[in-house]
Amino acid sequence: MRDFNSGDIHGDVTIIDNSENNEYKLLIHCNNEELLHEESHRKELLKNERSRKNGVMWKFLAFSAFLLLVAAGWFYIQGTMNAVTFLIGAAGVMSSMATLQQAERQTPFEKRQIATLNEIHALLRERGVR
Repeated sequence: MRDFNSGDIHGDVTIIDNSENNEYKLLIHCNNEELLHEESHRKELLKNERSRKNGVMWKFLAFSAFLLLVAAGWFYIQGTMNAVTFLIGAAGVMSSMATLQQAERQTPFEKRQIATLNEIHALLRERGVR
């Protein structure tokens, strides 16, 4: 707007901006088609977030299992399998289980997407679409 030269205007000025309108619109103000599009978009975001989380989790678990197998093989070859090595292996398994438990917890991003999907579903039910 700094390059706007008004000249000699006596009255109101209307500026029409043809750029995309990216203003946020409340879900309750969306029509059914927009809600269905938003629902599919949110489902895709949720699916991508979950696959990202699961990918990281499985990589960590595979690495932990590999280290556990290498350690077990090493101790077996050395002939020093005893209670201490068993406890070390059990600690590795417990940390893997803790990782699994943490991975199942929903992130704030996932919680927000699920809440939005629930709101969209409720609006569509109220309007008789579902």
